Amino acid sequence: MKVLISGGAGFIGSLTALRLSEQGHEVTVLDNLAPPGHAAVPELPAGVRLVQGDVRNRDDWVAALEGAEVILHLADHHDYLPAFSKLFQVNAVGTALLCELLVDRKTLVRRLVVGSSLAVYGEGRYRCPQDGEVFPEPRPAEALDRGAWEPLCPRCAGPLAPLTTDETATRPSSVYGLSKLAQEEIACLVGPRHGIETIVLRYGVVQGGSQPFQNAYYGALRIFALRLALDRPIVLFEDGNQLRDFVDVDDVARANVLAIGPLAPGVYNVASGRANAVSELARILLRVAERDGTPETPGLYRLGDPRHVIADVTRLKAAGWEPKQNLEGTVRDYWQWLREQPNLDSYFEGADHLMERTGTVRVAR
Repeated sequence: MKVLISGGAGFIGSLTALRLSEQGHEVTVLDNLAPPGHAAVPELPAGVRLVQGDVRNRDDWVAALEGAEVILHLADHHDYLPAFSKLFQVNAVGTALLCELLVDRKTLVRRLVVGSSLAVYGEGRYRCPQDGEVFPEPRPAEALDRGAWEPLCPRCAGPLAPLTTDETATRPSSVYGLSKLAQEEIACLVGPRHGIETIVLRYGVVQGGSQPFQNAYYGALRIFALRLALDRPIVLFEDGNQLRDFVDVDDVARANVLAIGPLAPGVYNVASGRANAVSELARILLRVAERDGTPETPGLYRLGDPRHVIADVTRLKAAGWEPKQNLEGTVRDYWQWLREQPNLDSYFEGADHLMERTGTVRVAR
């Protein structure tokens, strides 16, 4: 099968390209190769065709689409800085441009797979002892400023317990999440109307070996590990007890391969289905790295971050996919890879300063 992977030279895309090539598929990659997501020109599998281009450019799409039967649209701009227009230009407008070409040019494409994010859920699903299942609003800045980290019931203002979140309700709490939801809705509206099978894969927090350490704006494991490798303390946002659904990049690549066929069209969470506190991730890393120390919690927070997000992966499991790697295995793989990399530098210092200066990261009073 002829498969086009946009963003195919990136962290998730390059491993997916390798897995598809191993299975005998003919793979084309469209990627802009821009830093910090790419520290160097990637080594793609033999036989993979690379088109260096931008998903916002019509001619680049046209060059990459030649002969494609299936598209894995993984190109993505993920940023916590106030680059709101770029988030929509890459994630939403880039997808809209792709859909225009699929309709106008009468291509061979019969299936479109869009890589999305659990960020479309915002705070996700909770249970209130009094009011039952609820979906709280984003936490207000006033509450975060005084270190009140837990969301409250939108009906009675009481305490909540986090639950797993399935694919039904979307309530983004960040501009990034909003741009990904817009991307999904464009593809799911246009694709089926024109006979294109459309699948959306909502990824959890994807981690694992070879994740570029040069991007220190997001990605807890790579930031924690780089700090540790440079003998700096691990710094946690909030109190470190926020829950996340960490998933290994190899498990995500297997889901991507499944999505080109025979996975049925629809929306699927791609995650571990397990809740891990960010502080637990830090403790696992310290143990794996055989380092002493206690993570610092200076009260930093990012406005728009959800408190807890855990995915319900029942739908994808029913299709035959299971996450295989546990969190400690993922941490071990990344730490081993990072320790083998030359020229480690404190990229997080510049990122920290910029996020504080722009008000992306704040300090509770």
